[in-house]
Amino acid sequence: MQEFQATMSDKRKHTRIPSAFNVELSLPDQGVLKTRTRDISEGGAFVIIKELDITPEMHMTVTVRVLGLPTGPGDPVQCQVVRLEEEGIGLRFIRSESADETDEKRTTEQCSAPLFA
Repeated sequence: MQEFQATMSDKRKHTRIPSAFNVELSLPDQGVLKTRTRDISEGGAFVIIKELDITPEMHMTVTVRVLGLPTGPGDPVQCQVVRLEEEGIGLRFIRSESADETDEKRTTEQCSAPLFA
């Protein structure tokens, strides 16, 4: 699978990976819709909306969750609309402070682990 590489003018911090996950997209005052992703990265996803009757706005907070996983639907993830295109919308995952603290603790533990057991 070929990865999309960020260009010098690209503001993305994370490499995008082409992916077509079935997702449920919830928009305020517009309901819950089923669609799919075009690509995903550690920081966000691009969601196809061109065939849906919705009108997202920049900086709008939406919720997305992956469908069709072996263990059932994934947990809902809050996102912010950061890009609007004819085909769909670019979403940035909104990280909670507790998730940031967990990541920071995990990184600290990894850095302080002895090199040799």
